[in-house]
Amino acid sequence: MYSYYSILLVLCMTSYSLSASSTLDGTCVNPTTLSFIENSLTNISDQLKGSSCSSDGATSEGLTGLLQLALVKELAKDYKDESCDKEERKLLKNINASIANKIDASTAATDARLNAIEPQLASLQSQVSSLSSDLNKLSRLLAKHVNVSLDDEEEAPSSPLLSSCDAILSKWPNSPSGYYNLADVNGHSRHVYCHMETLCGKGGGWRRIASLNMTDPNEKCPTQFRTYSENGVLACGRPVTNSGSCVGITFPSRDIKYSQVCGKVIGYQDQSTNGAAAHYANTDINSAYIDGISLTHGNPRKHIWSLISGYSGIAFSGCPCGSNNPKSVPSFVGSHYYCEAGCHNNWGSCNTLYPSDPLWDGKGCGSTETTCCQRTLIPWFYRSFGYSTTDNIEMRLCCDEGTNNEDVAIREYEIYVK
Repeated sequence: MYSYYSILLVLCMTSYSLSASSTLDGTCVNPTTLSFIENSLTNISDQLKGSSCSSDGATSEGLTGLLQLALVKELAKDYKDESCDKEERKLLKNINASIANKIDASTAATDARLNAIEPQLASLQSQVSSLSSDLNKLSRLLAKHVNVSLDDEEEAPSSPLLSSCDAILSKWPNSPSGYYNLADVNGHSRHVYCHMETLCGKGGGWRRIASLNMTDPNEKCPTQFRTYSENGVLACGRPVTNSGSCVGITFPSRDIKYSQVCGKVIGYQDQSTNGAAAHYANTDINSAYIDGISLTHGNPRKHIWSLISGYSGIAFSGCPCGSNNPKSVPSFVGSHYYCEAGCHNNWGSCNTLYPSDPLWDGKGCGSTETTCCQRTLIPWFYRSFGYSTTDNIEMRLCCDEGTNNEDVAIREYEIYVK
């Protein structure tokens, strides 16, 4: 914007040089040049008026205008000194006075804008200082929630990490669910997820060791499993086989002690699973002693929970809790199991995947498995060992026949310990 008027100034000064040299030769100032000066002053004055109505960003423009006015003032003064005509001298005197007034007015306006900016800067500095203080307080609060200390806190170097989510919740009762640092049995730091709300009716402070939810399209089955993808249903089952088998996945404890397990597994019946009937051919915990899910810990395996897939909810169920030809479970299972069927057809007609009635959710139970659904915590299960351990937990999917006849597909699971 001002580059145009800067060019005018250069032209004006050039004109001044030419006129001055002409005056030395006895030639008077050209009236056209005087008119040019007046027009230049008018343009600059208009600019200054415009900048005074704009934002503080126009302060630099106002300063540029002041500089231009000062230059033109000097130019007008020199013209006045060299002019031969009395009227021209009078005109230039008036121009000079007008310029002086404009410079004074523009200087005052610029000072006013600068003075207005100064308290704004002071206010901004105060806000930044306050924000810095708030961020410092927030960082200390977060440090407590994640069970770590800041370097400038007195206890930082020597304050030990806590060894369980439950201990964090006991020390800071308002701690939210999220990721925290815990110490394992060797004193190493472990970054874990703590669930601080009540689970399994046993309060909060649970550490999550495994989770999967195949209803999320971004989830993938663990590599050990085969992915089911039928009619928009995603789930995880055994690799294709012509015989009975188990496929498992291990959930590491990360060397952090626990004595309780709370979890849930939701799956689908595929074809003609027959519940606990598999027990009559396989009685060992290391074998396919059920059609369903076996959760164990340690080596040798110690039973935590069994989730059994029955045959039908209205006919033969194959469940220990079923009313039609129930089948017992091995003694190491005891009462630590859930059993449901997804198929609600008569005998001999369960031959596909049954996603409409998920397993082990306590819903949609048929007439022969009503008792199976009357469990207090279902779909969650709970087990307390009465001792602490750092054993890894293993989840195996087992069936005593090939995948061409039966299988179980896992939709989701969550396993917590404390």
